Amino acid sequence: MKKGKKSTRLYRRYDKSFKEEAVNLLKQGRSVQELSDSLGVSTGLLYRWKSAYSGVVKKTNEEVKELKRKNKQLIEENEILKKALSIFSQSG
Repeated sequence: MKKGKKSTRLYRRYDKSFKEEAVNLLKQGRSVQELSDSLGVSTGLLYRWKSAYSGVVKKTNEEVKELKRKNKQLIEENEILKKALSIFSQSG
């Protein structure tokens, strides 16, 4: 019986920006197979990243819209307070 070394599988870790860039390239029309070959990443991994980060992008867009709405509201409130301060400082 032959005793062989146990093979240990090495896993590569990819940072968030690498994954997001890969998903962005997919969204721009690059094929999964093409990206898989050029990046050295399996197609299954690319599909997982795509599904994981598409939800993040949608949530981020919603947050940005909400923040813009809130910012507009605060600017309007600030303008009203400036006008009120101006009126009260003149009448005194």
